[in-house]
Amino acid sequence: MIPGLGRLLYESTPAEFCSAYSVAESVERLRAATKRSTFAAMSEAAAVGKVSADSVRLQRVIPMVRNSFKPFFAGRFEVRDGVTVLTGHFGMTIFVKVFMTFWLVMVALFAGGFLVGSLGAATSYPRQVVIGPFLMLVVGLGLVALGKWFGRNDPAWLSAVIARALDVPGAGAELRQEPTIDVAAVPMVLKGVAFFLAASGVMAVITEFVELAGKAKVLQMGHWNIVYAVSAFVLAIGVWGRRPWAWWGGFLVLASSIVSSQFFMRESAQTMPPPLIRVVFGIFSCVVVVVWGWWWYAQRKHFLWKESRAD
Repeated sequence: MIPGLGRLLYESTPAEFCSAYSVAESVERLRAATKRSTFAAMSEAAAVGKVSADSVRLQRVIPMVRNSFKPFFAGRFEVRDGVTVLTGHFGMTIFVKVFMTFWLVMVALFAGGFLVGSLGAATSYPRQVVIGPFLMLVVGLGLVALGKWFGRNDPAWLSAVIARALDVPGAGAELRQEPTIDVAAVPMVLKGVAFFLAASGVMAVITEFVELAGKAKVLQMGHWNIVYAVSAFVLAIGVWGRRPWAWWGGFLVLASSIVSSQFFMRESAQTMPPPLIRVVFGIFSCVVVVVWGWWWYAQRKHFLWKESRAD
């Protein structure tokens, strides 16, 4: 079990890339193919990080996705027999390894302490107190394993970015070619959006027809929930079908979210917050909508614009 735990936390995969260029030119080419800040990758996936001759540190950033347990590439440029080589390894960051080690050790100590204490005649801990730390260990290790599973394709993806930038000799065609979009398949991101819209429509229907223990409605909005549910279902079908009108409909949903939230706040006279709170909430809502709108705009490439014109 201990060797398996060590691989889970400290596993590192070495990697080397022989560049067709000098160190200075390799640095410039790799820097041009990557981004420096995660904020620059808000619209589409990108390789983000630091690139210099002495230190290269890259991660795959997927918009709106946070994974602390994904692999990073850390390395540096060297010259061997006149050939520029980027050498390094893929693995979790040092901070994550140290933090998880400390957290797991502390939880394990608590688990052992409660277990030993519960066996003593003079001490009696509730069962949930004894079992709790062991469950926390399982959950913590499960989160690490799940995060690594979600990031399992990141080394190959980053390797492809590096190989294309450095024009790595002998790299396979799958690494050196630019990724293409399969026009016949529904991208996973659109599947996720469609499922989210459908789920929100279901929740709107439930809200409309389920009474809450005899409590009266605060807002008399008629059948707004039904209208929203039908709209969400139609939009979900359009997104799944990659129809251009569904792409425009996404912006309509984002815009209506601001209007509806402000309307509900004004109508809720009994619980209306102070003016300053409403202003801050409005500004924050606009920022959120702009960020999501920027991301949604980048998904335009997944919709079938050419086919729609042909129709």
